[in-house]
Amino acid sequence: FVIVLVLVGRLVSNAARPVAANGTVAGAIAMTTSAASAPAAIAVADERPTGYTAWVTEVAPRLGIAGSVIGLILVNSTMPQVVSTSDGRMPKLSPKVWARMAFQITPKAGGLKFAQYGVMREMKLSMDNYLPSGASTMLAFGVVGTFFQSIIYNTLIADMYKIHMGVEKTMSVQQLAKGLRPGFIWCFGRECFSMGGGMWLGPTVKATLQGEFDRRGIAVPDYPLRFGSGFLSGACTALATQWLHNTTLYAGRMAAVEEPVGAPFYTMSSLRVAWKEMGPRMFYANYPQRMCLIAGAVGLMNMVDIFHRPDLIFVRGCK
Repeated sequence: FVIVLVLVGRLVSNAARPVAANGTVAGAIAMTTSAASAPAAIAVADERPTGYTAWVTEVAPRLGIAGSVIGLILVNSTMPQVVSTSDGRMPKLSPKVWARMAFQITPKAGGLKFAQYGVMREMKLSMDNYLPSGASTMLAFGVVGTFFQSIIYNTLIADMYKIHMGVEKTMSVQQLAKGLRPGFIWCFGRECFSMGGGMWLGPTVKATLQGEFDRRGIAVPDYPLRFGSGFLSGACTALATQWLHNTTLYAGRMAAVEEPVGAPFYTMSSLRVAWKEMGPRMFYANYPQRMCLIAGAVGLMNMVDIFHRPDLIFVRGCK
């Protein structure tokens, strides 16, 4: 509603200028109407709801959409990657086993993704007062993403092996903490430069594409342009960080099978094993599946705008 008022005010103002130059009464009325519309728009903006209720109604649904959709995509795109990096320990999944794994793992992944994007949003908006927007975005994704993605990926890998081997799976706080350690360094780089880099590049790509479309007289709706710009950015940053992702998967596999060499972080040992088993393929193997996740996630978050209402910061009381 505020955006509509502002746009109407601009249109009225632009239409009024040539008439006012002729000194007509119509021009004076148009200019008066235009001038009066700005305080009205500001007044409406000032009356926007604040507090936790506003966060729940305006921010939480955006985080929920992003978390649930991306959690589902993550599970279904990661499972074949776990199989391909299992070195024969896990055979190709049958539809029955695939469905069983997806049913058990997806709710956990979706919930963790919702929490991840909520915490990341809080951190990024809080750091905007001290850092450039791009730097705060990448750092927030790196720090928060490392914590959550380490847990999500390593828990997913462990759950798949437990389901495959028929072992009853249990999860404790101690086990969640252990899930942070395998491939910690690689995970930080992956999250910082893949999702964080994609979210940083997305608005720049959108502005460039918008300028080209405007120059050619092509009208493109805003939402598809947002998604397309984010998808293109995410596809590029996913490829640039694919070696980090594959190395992180190897670290998770080594932890799942309790490999003693390099435990518990498997930093250099996972890199050596990844190069030994994959060679140059580590820079592009599993890219199609992960590209769908990263590009789709960046596109979706650009489209739903998880940074909507930057004034609503939960830890500050949404004031």
